[in-house]
Amino acid sequence: MMYAFILGHNPKLSAAEILAVLPKAKLVIQADSFLILEDVKIDCQKLLRQLGGTIKIGEVLAEKIDQKIIVEKLKKVKASNKLKFGLSYYNCPKDKLGMEVKTELKEAGISCRLVTSRDKALSSVVVTKNKVHDFLILGNKFLAQTCAVQEFEEYSKRDYGRPVRDMQSGSMPPKLAKIMINLAQLKSSAIIIDPFCGSGTVLQEALLLNYNNIIGSDISAKAIQDTKNNLKWLVKNQELKNKIYTLHNVNVIQLSQVVTKVDAIVSEPLLGPTVRGTEKAEQIEKIVSELSELYTQAFAEFKKILTKNGKVVIVFPSFRVAGKIYELEIIDEIKKLGFSQLSDDKLIYSRQGQKVYRNIKVFRI
Repeated sequence: MMYAFILGHNPKLSAAEILAVLPKAKLVIQADSFLILEDVKIDCQKLLRQLGGTIKIGEVLAEKIDQKIIVEKLKKVKASNKLKFGLSYYNCPKDKLGMEVKTELKEAGISCRLVTSRDKALSSVVVTKNKVHDFLILGNKFLAQTCAVQEFEEYSKRDYGRPVRDMQSGSMPPKLAKIMINLAQLKSSAIIIDPFCGSGTVLQEALLLNYNNIIGSDISAKAIQDTKNNLKWLVKNQELKNKIYTLHNVNVIQLSQVVTKVDAIVSEPLLGPTVRGTEKAEQIEKIVSELSELYTQAFAEFKKILTKNGKVVIVFPSFRVAGKIYELEIIDEIKKLGFSQLSDDKLIYSRQGQKVYRNIKVFRI
């Protein structure tokens, strides 16, 4: 069976997450906005809840764009009211196929509505709220039908609806936290720590992914209290049972004094002060120098607490100022500590107009 995965705003990162979660699946094609895998029967809804960077999952119906297949699929739908369907185009231009399908359905006596949008593809919001039967036109070669869409309301609730959302101590999006946990490729029994836990986003997503051995630490007492409040809310709100987590108010360079052994470190450390793009080169260089020292000291401490083959999935900041890119040039120092880098250097999480990009890196000791 072949499945189509519609990738999020950062497609290379989304694709890396999918391949990490489904390592045995055969890659059929990887395009700018979608990925097709061949695998045994999967539960699309369950899998999409696990993934953070995928917008839709669909079952591939054919390796060609066939109007008859779409019409026959829709004819089998038992709609109580008007049948709603739509076509989403990825890596190819829109055409008149939707209107042709609508005409054929009406000629067959089926009351239907073609749902469209200004974009080439229907969003998760449109598909969900309109209860649309969504067909995916992929590169004008593959035809698929959406079987699961991202739970946008749940993500919004976990981000904006939790008790504390401190942009200074914890602004990591829940989707990114989930992606990073998945990139670690961990067993459910793994011990995970976030040593810069902020408001607890990584910890909350780890609990939702059914990891029970969770540790959070932060140098800020306020961050630890924020995390405590958010996790208490999450456990109650999601009716999670038997969830145990440990929190420590400690500087990362003293982490080994309170934590013995962990299987993985998943974290977004301090990314520096807010960058507006008007800073002088020496200001950015000073930020990079200070962060480089912090990260290097942190990795020295990580080495003390990681089990053999333990992993670090971590955010490195990249500063885009005045047409120049400033990065933390410390990979060689990290390797000298005994770490090897597993990730592609192009795993970027960013939004248009941002001055600081998140560069996701994966290491193993």
